[in-house]
Amino acid sequence: MPKPSAPAAVDLSWAQVLSFRLDRQHLTEKAPKKDLVGVVGDIGGVQAQVMSAAELQVAVRVDCKVDDVRKALWKDRKLVKTWLMRATLHLIPAADLPVYTAATGSYGMRNTNAWLKWMQITERELNDVIDAIGEALDGQALTREELIAKVAKGRSERVQLGLKSGWGGILKPVARKGLLCFGPSRGQSVTFVRPQDWLGSWRDVDPDAALAELARRYLRAYGPATKNDFVRWWGQWPGVGTMAWTALAKELVPVNVEGQRADVLEADLDRITESPGESTPQLLPSFDPYLMGHNTRDHLFASEHRARVSRVAGWISAVVLVEGRVVATWTHQPAKQTLNVIVEPFKKLSPSTLKQVRARAQSLASALGLDEAAVRVA
Repeated sequence: MPKPSAPAAVDLSWAQVLSFRLDRQHLTEKAPKKDLVGVVGDIGGVQAQVMSAAELQVAVRVDCKVDDVRKALWKDRKLVKTWLMRATLHLIPAADLPVYTAATGSYGMRNTNAWLKWMQITERELNDVIDAIGEALDGQALTREELIAKVAKGRSERVQLGLKSGWGGILKPVARKGLLCFGPSRGQSVTFVRPQDWLGSWRDVDPDAALAELARRYLRAYGPATKNDFVRWWGQWPGVGTMAWTALAKELVPVNVEGQRADVLEADLDRITESPGESTPQLLPSFDPYLMGHNTRDHLFASEHRARVSRVAGWISAVVLVEGRVVATWTHQPAKQTLNVIVEPFKKLSPSTLKQVRARAQSLASALGLDEAAVRVA
Protein backbone atom coordinates (compact mmCIF):
# COMPACT_ATOMS: atom_id res chain seq x y z
CA MET A 1 0.00 0.00 0.00
CA PRO A 2 1.49 3.39 -0.97
CA LYS A 3 2.30 5.80 1.81
CA PRO A 4 -0.18 8.65 2.24
CA SER A 5 1.06 11.85 0.68
CA ALA A 6 2.19 14.65 2.94
CA PRO A 7 -0.34 17.46 3.36
CA ALA A 8 0.14 20.44 1.08
CA ALA A 9 1.82 23.39 2.74
CA VAL A 10 -0.39 26.40 3.43
CA ASP A 11 0.95 29.56 1.80
CA LEU A 12 1.54 32.50 4.13
CA SER A 13 3.02 35.95 3.74
CA TRP A 14 5.60 37.39 6.13
CA ALA A 15 3.06 40.11 6.92
CA GLN A 16 0.65 37.43 8.19
CA VAL A 17 3.39 35.67 10.17
CA LEU A 18 4.70 38.82 11.83
CA SER A 19 1.17 39.97 12.65
CA PHE A 20 0.52 36.60 14.33
CA ARG A 21 3.76 36.70 16.31
CA LEU A 22 3.22 40.29 17.46
CA ASP A 23 -0.22 39.31 18.71
CA ARG A 24 0.98 36.17 20.50
CA GLN A 25 3.93 38.08 21.97
CA HIS A 26 1.52 40.63 23.47
CA LEU A 27 3.03 43.40 21.35
CA THR A 28 -0.16 44.69 19.72
CA GLU A 29 -1.97 45.72 22.90
CA LYS A 30 -0.78 45.82 26.51
CA ALA A 31 -2.31 43.28 28.84
CA PRO A 32 -3.75 44.41 32.19
CA LYS A 33 -1.50 44.20 35.25
CA LYS A 34 -3.48 41.27 36.65
CA ASP A 35 -2.28 39.18 33.68
CA LEU A 36 1.44 39.90 34.27
CA VAL A 37 2.39 36.33 35.23
CA GLY A 38 0.26 34.84 32.45
CA VAL A 39 1.93 37.02 29.82
CA VAL A 40 5.38 35.88 30.95
CA GLY A 41 4.15 32.31 30.58
CA ASP A 42 2.61 32.93 27.15
CA ILE A 43 5.95 34.02 25.68
CA GLY A 44 8.02 31.24 27.26
CA GLY A 45 9.63 33.46 29.87
CA VAL A 46 11.87 36.53 29.61
CA GLN A 47 15.66 36.38 29.52
CA ALA A 48 17.07 37.77 32.76
CA GLN A 49 20.84 37.85 32.31
CA VAL A 50 20.32 41.61 32.70
CA MET A 51 17.54 41.99 35.23
CA SER A 52 16.64 45.55 34.24
CA ALA A 53 16.11 44.37 30.66
CA ALA A 54 13.88 41.51 31.85
CA GLU A 55 11.71 43.96 33.78
CA LEU A 56 11.29 46.12 30.68
CA GLN A 57 10.52 43.06 28.55
CA VAL A 58 7.49 42.58 30.76
CA ALA A 59 6.63 46.28 30.93
CA VAL A 60 6.38 46.66 27.13
CA ARG A 61 3.71 43.93 27.15
CA VAL A 62 1.83 44.63 30.37
CA ASP A 63 0.35 47.81 31.81
CA CYS A 64 2.57 47.71 34.88
CA LYS A 65 5.57 49.23 36.63
CA VAL A 66 8.91 47.47 36.91
CA ASP A 67 8.20 47.33 40.65
CA ASP A 68 5.23 45.08 39.86
CA VAL A 69 7.60 42.59 38.21
CA ARG A 70 9.84 42.65 41.29
CA LYS A 71 6.84 42.13 43.56
CA ALA A 72 5.65 39.13 41.53
CA LEU A 73 9.16 37.68 41.73
CA TRP A 74 10.29 38.31 45.30
CA LYS A 75 7.19 39.01 47.40
CA ASP A 76 4.34 37.09 45.77
CA ARG A 77 6.66 34.37 44.42
CA LYS A 78 4.47 34.04 41.32
CA LEU A 79 7.54 34.40 39.09
CA VAL A 80 10.83 32.60 39.58
CA LYS A 81 14.36 33.36 38.36
CA THR A 82 16.66 30.53 37.34
CA TRP A 83 18.87 29.11 34.57
CA LEU A 84 16.81 27.40 31.88
CA MET A 85 16.81 27.63 28.06
CA ARG A 86 20.22 28.07 26.44
CA ALA A 87 21.67 27.81 29.99
CA THR A 88 20.73 31.46 30.47
CA LEU A 89 18.82 33.15 33.27
CA HIS A 90 15.07 33.50 32.76
CA LEU A 91 11.98 34.63 34.61
CA ILE A 92 9.06 32.23 34.21
CA PRO A 93 5.81 31.63 36.09
CA ALA A 94 6.58 29.78 39.31
CA ALA A 95 3.80 27.28 38.63
CA ASP A 96 5.54 26.28 35.37
CA LEU A 97 8.95 25.56 36.89
CA PRO A 98 8.31 21.81 37.41
CA VAL A 99 7.45 21.52 33.70
CA TYR A 100 10.58 23.38 32.59
CA THR A 101 12.95 21.52 34.90
CA ALA A 102 11.45 18.14 34.01
CA ALA A 103 12.42 18.89 30.41
CA THR A 104 15.72 20.69 31.01
CA GLY A 105 16.82 18.07 33.54
CA SER A 106 16.61 15.40 30.84
CA TYR A 107 17.02 17.37 27.62
CA GLY A 108 18.87 20.51 28.71
CA MET A 109 22.32 21.69 27.74
CA ARG A 110 24.59 18.67 27.79
CA ASN A 111 27.55 18.58 30.16
CA THR A 112 29.95 17.61 27.40
CA ASN A 113 33.42 16.23 27.92
CA ALA A 114 34.78 19.57 26.70
CA TRP A 115 32.72 21.45 29.31
CA LEU A 116 33.76 19.06 32.07
CA LYS A 117 37.37 19.45 31.00
CA TRP A 118 37.06 23.24 30.97
CA MET A 119 35.51 23.10 34.45
CA GLN A 120 38.25 20.65 35.46
CA ILE A 121 35.72 18.30 37.03
CA THR A 122 34.66 14.72 36.32
CA GLU A 123 31.05 13.73 35.61
CA ARG A 124 30.96 11.73 38.83
CA GLU A 125 32.17 14.75 40.82
CA LEU A 126 29.57 16.92 39.13
CA ASN A 127 26.67 14.59 39.95
CA ASP A 128 27.86 14.35 43.54
CA VAL A 129 28.02 18.14 43.85
CA ILE A 130 24.56 18.58 42.30
CA ASP A 131 23.05 16.34 44.98
CA ALA A 132 25.06 18.05 47.72
CA ILE A 133 23.89 21.52 46.67
CA GLY A 134 20.26 20.40 46.68
CA GLU A 135 20.70 19.04 50.20
CA ALA A 136 22.53 22.18 51.40
CA LEU A 137 19.67 24.42 50.27
CA ASP A 138 17.01 22.36 52.02
CA GLY A 139 14.99 24.83 54.08
CA GLN A 140 17.35 27.82 53.81
CA ALA A 141 18.57 30.59 51.52
CA LEU A 142 22.33 30.75 51.06
CA THR A 143 24.67 33.21 49.40
CA ARG A 144 27.22 31.83 46.96
CA GLU A 145 29.90 32.09 49.65
CA GLU A 146 27.74 30.27 52.21
CA LEU A 147 26.88 27.59 49.67
CA ILE A 148 30.55 27.07 48.84
CA ALA A 149 31.39 26.82 52.54
CA LYS A 150 28.79 24.07 53.02
CA VAL A 151 29.39 22.12 49.83
CA ALA A 152 33.08 22.61 48.98
CA LYS A 153 34.47 21.39 52.29
CA GLY A 154 36.68 18.39 51.64
CA ARG A 155 36.35 18.70 47.84
CA SER A 156 39.06 19.43 45.33
CA GLU A 157 40.15 22.95 44.46
CA ARG A 158 38.80 22.35 40.95
CA VAL A 159 35.28 21.84 42.31
CA GLN A 160 35.58 24.92 44.51
CA LEU A 161 36.59 27.03 41.50
CA GLY A 162 33.60 25.69 39.57
CA LEU A 163 31.28 26.73 42.39
CA LYS A 164 32.76 30.23 42.40
CA SER A 165 32.28 30.78 38.67
CA GLY A 166 30.43 34.06 38.08
CA TRP A 167 28.64 32.61 35.01
CA GLY A 168 26.88 29.93 37.02
CA GLY A 169 29.32 27.11 36.29
CA ILE A 170 28.30 24.11 38.35
CA LEU A 171 25.13 25.88 39.55
CA LYS A 172 23.48 25.77 36.11
CA PRO A 173 23.01 21.97 35.95
CA VAL A 174 21.70 22.11 39.54
CA ALA A 175 19.07 24.64 38.44
CA ARG A 176 18.13 22.57 35.39
CA LYS A 177 17.47 19.63 37.73
CA GLY A 178 15.02 21.76 39.71
CA LEU A 179 17.18 21.81 42.85
CA LEU A 180 18.11 25.51 42.85
CA CYS A 181 16.66 28.89 41.92
CA PHE A 182 17.38 32.49 42.89
CA GLY A 183 16.20 33.87 46.20
CA PRO A 184 16.06 37.56 47.17
CA SER A 185 19.38 39.37 47.38
CA ARG A 186 20.90 39.87 50.81
CA GLY A 187 22.54 43.26 50.59
CA GLN A 188 24.84 43.05 47.55
CA SER A 189 24.91 39.24 47.63
CA VAL A 190 22.76 36.94 45.51
CA THR A 191 21.08 34.10 47.39
CA PHE A 192 19.96 30.69 46.20
CA VAL A 193 17.03 28.64 47.46
CA ARG A 194 15.53 25.23 46.85
CA PRO A 195 12.42 25.74 44.64
CA GLN A 196 10.33 23.21 46.52
CA ASP A 197 10.79 25.31 49.69
CA TRP A 198 10.71 28.78 48.16
CA LEU A 199 7.64 28.27 45.99
CA GLY A 200 5.70 26.19 48.51
CA SER A 201 4.47 23.51 46.11
CA TRP A 202 5.88 21.10 43.56
CA ARG A 203 4.70 18.38 41.23
CA ASP A 204 6.41 15.64 39.31
CA VAL A 205 6.14 15.92 35.52
CA ASP A 206 7.09 13.32 32.91
CA PRO A 207 10.13 14.66 30.97
CA ASP A 208 8.81 13.63 27.55
CA ALA A 209 5.39 15.19 28.23
CA ALA A 210 7.12 18.33 29.53
CA LEU A 211 9.24 18.71 26.40
CA ALA A 212 6.18 18.28 24.17
CA GLU A 213 4.21 20.84 26.18
CA LEU A 214 7.00 23.42 26.04
CA ALA A 215 7.41 22.89 22.28
CA ARG A 216 3.66 23.39 21.92
CA ARG A 217 3.84 26.64 23.91
CA TYR A 218 6.85 27.72 21.87
CA LEU A 219 4.90 27.33 18.63
CA ARG A 220 1.94 29.28 20.02
CA ALA A 221 4.22 32.26 20.62
CA TYR A 222 6.90 31.89 17.93
CA GLY A 223 5.24 29.92 15.15
CA PRO A 224 5.53 29.22 12.34
CA ALA A 225 8.88 27.65 13.10
CA THR A 226 11.13 24.75 12.21
CA LYS A 227 12.56 22.23 14.62
CA ASN A 228 15.93 23.96 14.14
CA ASP A 229 14.32 27.20 15.31
CA PHE A 230 13.12 25.38 18.42
CA VAL A 231 16.61 23.97 19.05
CA ARG A 232 18.09 27.46 18.82
CA TRP A 233 15.54 28.76 21.35
CA TRP A 234 15.85 25.74 23.63
CA GLY A 235 19.60 25.14 23.58
CA GLN A 236 21.74 22.52 21.91
CA TRP A 237 20.87 18.94 22.87
CA PRO A 238 21.29 16.12 20.35
CA GLY A 239 17.95 15.26 18.78
CA VAL A 240 15.80 17.55 20.96
CA GLY A 241 14.13 19.17 17.95
CA THR A 242 13.28 15.82 16.41
CA MET A 243 11.92 14.54 19.73
CA ALA A 244 9.72 17.60 20.16
CA TRP A 245 8.42 17.64 16.59
CA THR A 246 7.74 13.89 16.66
CA ALA A 247 5.70 14.31 19.83
CA LEU A 248 3.62 17.04 18.16
CA ALA A 249 3.37 15.37 14.74
CA LYS A 250 -0.43 15.07 14.81
CA GLU A 251 -0.81 18.73 15.80
CA LEU A 252 1.41 20.30 13.13
CA VAL A 253 0.53 21.73 9.74
CA PRO A 254 3.23 22.60 7.18
CA VAL A 255 3.32 26.16 5.87
CA ASN A 256 5.25 27.97 3.15
CA VAL A 257 6.26 31.47 4.17
CA GLU A 258 7.28 33.14 0.91
CA GLY A 259 9.43 30.16 -0.03
CA GLN A 260 10.52 29.10 3.47
CA ARG A 261 9.17 25.85 4.90
CA ALA A 262 8.01 25.77 8.54
CA ASP A 263 5.32 24.31 10.78
CA VAL A 264 2.45 25.79 12.75
CA LEU A 265 -0.01 24.28 15.20
CA GLU A 266 -3.20 23.26 13.45
CA ALA A 267 -5.11 25.01 16.24
CA ASP A 268 -3.50 28.31 15.15
CA LEU A 269 -4.12 27.96 11.43
CA ASP A 270 -7.33 29.99 11.28
CA ARG A 271 -5.74 32.88 13.19
CA ILE A 272 -2.52 33.00 11.19
CA THR A 273 -4.27 32.93 7.80
CA GLU A 274 -6.23 36.08 8.65
CA SER A 275 -5.33 39.34 6.98
CA PRO A 276 -2.55 41.10 8.90
CA GLY A 277 -3.79 43.39 11.63
CA GLU A 278 -2.51 46.88 12.31
CA SER A 279 0.37 47.36 14.71
CA THR A 280 2.07 50.38 16.19
CA PRO A 281 5.84 50.82 16.54
CA GLN A 282 7.40 49.22 19.60
CA LEU A 283 10.51 49.90 21.66
CA LEU A 284 11.81 46.48 22.62
CA PRO A 285 14.51 46.25 25.32
CA SER A 286 17.75 44.29 25.10
CA PHE A 287 17.43 40.51 24.80
CA ASP A 288 13.72 40.76 24.04
CA PRO A 289 12.05 37.36 23.47
CA TYR A 290 10.71 38.51 20.11
CA LEU A 291 14.29 38.43 18.79
CA MET A 292 15.35 35.24 20.57
CA GLY A 293 12.99 32.66 19.10
CA HIS A 294 14.48 31.60 15.76
CA ASN A 295 17.58 30.19 14.14
CA THR A 296 18.03 33.31 12.05
CA ARG A 297 16.84 36.92 12.29
CA ASP A 298 17.04 37.54 8.54
CA HIS A 299 13.25 38.01 8.41
CA LEU A 300 13.53 40.91 10.86
CA PHE A 301 16.28 43.04 9.29
CA ALA A 302 18.74 43.06 6.41
CA SER A 303 22.09 41.34 6.91
CA GLU A 304 23.90 44.68 6.67
CA HIS A 305 22.39 45.62 10.04
CA ARG A 306 23.19 42.35 11.81
CA ALA A 307 26.20 43.66 13.71
CA ARG A 308 24.12 46.50 15.16
CA VAL A 309 21.51 44.11 16.55
CA SER A 310 23.50 40.93 17.35
CA ARG A 311 26.57 42.39 18.98
CA VAL A 312 29.72 40.90 20.48
CA ALA A 313 29.56 38.43 23.38
CA GLY A 314 25.97 37.49 22.52
CA TRP A 315 24.54 40.91 23.37
CA ILE A 316 21.20 41.61 21.67
CA SER A 317 20.44 45.32 21.25
CA ALA A 318 17.28 47.13 22.18
CA VAL A 319 15.37 47.71 18.93
CA VAL A 320 12.53 49.68 17.38
CA LEU A 321 9.90 47.56 15.60
CA VAL A 322 7.66 48.79 12.80
CA GLU A 323 5.17 46.24 11.45
CA GLY A 324 7.11 43.53 13.20
CA ARG A 325 10.48 44.36 11.61
CA VAL A 326 13.52 46.03 13.15
CA VAL A 327 14.10 49.55 11.82
CA ALA A 328 16.42 51.00 14.48
CA THR A 329 18.30 50.33 17.67
CA TRP A 330 17.99 52.44 20.80
CA THR A 331 19.64 53.06 24.13
CA HIS A 332 18.39 54.81 27.23
CA GLN A 333 19.71 56.54 30.29
CA PRO A 334 17.65 57.93 33.17
CA ALA A 335 18.64 61.41 34.34
CA LYS A 336 16.77 62.66 37.40
CA GLN A 337 13.11 62.17 36.43
CA THR A 338 13.65 61.96 32.66
CA LEU A 339 14.25 58.87 30.53
CA ASN A 340 16.68 59.93 27.78
CA VAL A 341 16.25 57.72 24.71
CA ILE A 342 18.63 57.79 21.75
CA VAL A 343 17.32 56.15 18.57
CA GLU A 344 19.73 55.09 15.82
CA PRO A 345 17.62 54.30 12.72
CA PHE A 346 18.72 52.15 9.81
CA LYS A 347 17.10 54.75 7.54
CA LYS A 348 15.10 57.93 8.09
CA LEU A 349 11.96 57.35 10.17
CA SER A 350 8.67 58.97 9.22
CA PRO A 351 7.20 61.72 11.41
CA SER A 352 4.32 59.37 12.29
CA THR A 353 6.73 56.65 13.42
CA LEU A 354 8.74 59.11 15.50
CA LYS A 355 5.57 60.38 17.18
CA GLN A 356 4.66 56.82 18.16
CA VAL A 357 8.21 56.08 19.30
CA ARG A 358 7.98 59.07 21.64
CA ALA A 359 4.70 57.73 23.01
CA ARG A 360 6.32 54.34 23.65
CA ALA A 361 9.26 56.01 25.35
CA GLN A 362 6.87 57.87 27.64
CA SER A 363 5.20 54.57 28.49
CA LEU A 364 8.58 53.09 29.43
CA ALA A 365 9.38 56.15 31.53
CA SER A 366 6.14 55.63 33.44
CA ALA A 367 6.97 51.94 33.97
CA LEU A 368 10.31 53.01 35.44
CA GLY A 369 8.65 55.54 37.72
CA LEU A 370 10.01 58.56 35.84
CA ASP A 371 8.08 61.68 34.93
CA GLU A 372 8.89 62.05 31.25
CA ALA A 373 10.86 60.78 28.28
CA ALA A 374 13.08 62.69 25.87
CA VAL A 375 13.78 61.07 22.50
CA ARG A 376 16.72 62.04 20.30
CA VAL A 377 17.47 60.60 16.86
CA ALA A 378 21.18 60.07 16.27
